[in-house]
Amino acid sequence: MTTILSDAHLGVMVADSSVSDGDRVWSERKVFRIKGALIGLAGEDGDCGRFLQWVKDGLPGKPRFGETAALILTPGQLLFFDGNYVEPVKVKSGREAIGSGGKSAMCAYEALGWTDPRRAVRIVCRHDAASRAPVRVYMV
Repeated sequence: MTTILSDAHLGVMVADSSVSDGDRVWSERKVFRIKGALIGLAGEDGDCGRFLQWVKDGLPGKPRFGETAALILTPGQLLFFDGNYVEPVKVKSGREAIGSGGKSAMCAYEALGWTDPRRAVRIVCRHDAASRAPVRVYMV
């Protein structure tokens, strides 16, 4: 499970590090830099790998990626992808979060006045059983 929060106005993507196979939990990176963009992924490992390859290949065709959700942050723009609807959705507000802690992250971030995305994800890590520190911050 995952918490990834992004804000295009700040050019930032913040993610927890918890990964699980159902029996074990470990720490792993969830945000990747490809062609100058930040890609944050929440979902099954195999689907996430296929999504990253699809981005590297230039987004050809319209494949499906199961339950995978993704955020792609470029300077000044944030796109949201749902694995079942591959057409990108431009996030008009410039702020979005995905994963099991996504809604909580947006609530915490708004309560913080949209000023501290790292703190918002840290708050979620204390309350969402599937999200854990360390919290990592990536800048576009």
